[in-house]
Amino acid sequence: MTTSDNIVFRVEETSDLPIWAQLRNRVAYLIRTGVFKAGDQLPSVRSLAADAKINYNTVTKAYRDLELSGLIVSIRGRGMFVQKGVSIDDEETGAIDALLESCIAQYRAKGMTYGEVHEHLVTMVDELEQKAREAEAERQLYGTI
Repeated sequence: MTTSDNIVFRVEETSDLPIWAQLRNRVAYLIRTGVFKAGDQLPSVRSLAADAKINYNTVTKAYRDLELSGLIVSIRGRGMFVQKGVSIDDEETGAIDALLESCIAQYRAKGMTYGEVHEHLVTMVDELEQKAREAEAERQLYGTI
């Protein structure tokens, strides 16, 4: 995990997604939700790689994919910037929210109250965070394998 101007870039070692895809998804999310705005400069490849303790080629691959998708643009000698004209995309978030609503409805159909569903989801998130912290601690201790 790393922060750049208080923005968290987290790598989940236990994820099935490759690290470059996790990074790409996080940056895309930050752009689409307006955290990074059109014209904002992204952290440099080398600084992000050093902070996150990942290979700079991994960051380069994530940035290249974002550039191909039209979210960011490379300005030679200056770095990577959020593409002008990128709109905040609530469609993706809406699709995920709909999926979550469906899951909640399934818990309710099994007889759980909203309070029990809430408690269950909070427990799940806490467990995922704990696994991520353990994976990060292991990575810090033993390095990337």
